Amino acid sequence: METIPITEAKARIAELADRAEREHDHFTLTKNGRPTVMLMSIAEYESLMETIAVLADPATRADLAESAATADYTSEEEMAQIMRNRLGKHGVA
Repeated sequence: METIPITEAKARIAELADRAEREHDHFTLTKNGRPTVMLMSIAEYESLMETIAVLADPATRADLAESAATADYTSEEEMAQIMRNRLGKHGVA
């Protein structure tokens, strides 16, 4: 993660956006020396939002805890379907 003044980021925005998208770099942008904004790829942002949705859902957390305790793991395909169903219920796209 790189910290950059917002004025410098403006001049380098295309480069920073490319690095965020292709290399998954994160940038903290500062204003008057204080961190104010994070720059990251949409893919990483969406992944974070999905993770938050999973962790915020008590039923999903319970399912994950039960699976871990019994070593009865959900396949990637099953988890993708669960996520689609749950995110659809909560209006998260």
